[in-house]
Amino acid sequence: MQFDTGTLMVVGAVTAGLSGLWLGSVWLHRRDVTALAWWAAANLVYAVAIAGLRIALADQDPLLLQTGLILSTLPPGFVWAGARSFRGARVPIPLVAAGSIVVVAALVAGAVFTTGPLVSATGFLVWIAYLAAAVFELWRGRDEELPARWPLAFLLLIHAAVYAGGIADVLGGGFVEMDGPPLDSWFGLIHFEGILYAMGTAVLMSGLAAERAESRFRTAASEDPLTGAASRRAFFERGERLLLRAATSRTPASAIVFDLDRFKAVNDTYGHQVGDRVLRTFAATAREVLRPDDLFGRHGGEGFAVILPGDGQPAYGVAGRIRRAFAEAARMIDAAEVAATVSAGVTLALPDETLERVLAAADRALYRAKAQGRNCVRRADGPPDEGGSNVIRVA
Repeated sequence: MQFDTGTLMVVGAVTAGLSGLWLGSVWLHRRDVTALAWWAAANLVYAVAIAGLRIALADQDPLLLQTGLILSTLPPGFVWAGARSFRGARVPIPLVAAGSIVVVAALVAGAVFTTGPLVSATGFLVWIAYLAAAVFELWRGRDEELPARWPLAFLLLIHAAVYAGGIADVLGGGFVEMDGPPLDSWFGLIHFEGILYAMGTAVLMSGLAAERAESRFRTAASEDPLTGAASRRAFFERGERLLLRAATSRTPASAIVFDLDRFKAVNDTYGHQVGDRVLRTFAATAREVLRPDDLFGRHGGEGFAVILPGDGQPAYGVAGRIRRAFAEAARMIDAAEVAATVSAGVTLALPDETLERVLAAADRALYRAKAQGRNCVRRADGPPDEGGSNVIRVA
């Protein structure tokens, strides 16, 4: 077989088709990632389009050539739709097909004004526009840390750059209608690079979906789904590391244990839906007071704990601010006068203590707060509450 642009087109069509089938099979196992279906469709349609163009050039069939050109401008719209879908944004279907409509308009104009190269140049512009838009969608979702995102975006940009070279070839007179382009032209490079593009993007897109699934699994294992606080397991793992780091660097660390007051009565009186709202309200209130480096976790039904590394925020003052802010935020929940409150125990973490022992000391202070009227903060060494009195009773 002679190695020329026609051969590259055949190889490119086969590669795109196999890549599409691969992405389709991955999508069947990850139905929640609609982007995989869009990218699979992009590769499959592109395979059909390139095969049609190859046959049209061999048979000198203008109608089949025009059909192939129109089909070849659908895939970039699918790629953009896939990138947008992966970000969780709505996909406007008319915009997906807008590029092909523009090419149809160029075909009509070419028939009227006999400007054959206009269609190829327009098709390349469509690819460039959609690929740039797809890269923008990937960039907009950058808050979700997925390593495969950036090499995928880079491949899209390379593909767009190659098509830009194709436009230069058209404008420079390198386009000959109904004739196979030479291998050393930009058209030849487009088909060669297209093989690498189809394989590379298929691998990276399936990798991107796998990374998201793994990330969500890790998040589900490390985060309480109701409140967004660290799960008990994650809290203990990260808490032990924080205490070890504090001991190694000889910096202080403190612990706070919180427990919502009479939470069972809240559930019994107002229902579990309101109870869940109370839990979420407490978690949101605590996060507003805590620093990003502070560790906040849920370690029981209505129990929460905090590890504060360093001496930037005295734990006793932090616990008091959270207690007061929560009492205000939970006064009314879903139009019900719940007036939920929280009690807290605070302790300093000594260098040789384990997290379990630190939390046990904070727990003892918490029990004392409960015994002395609730809605108050107690230290493990037992000084009075921040308001100056020994007891702050529930309103």
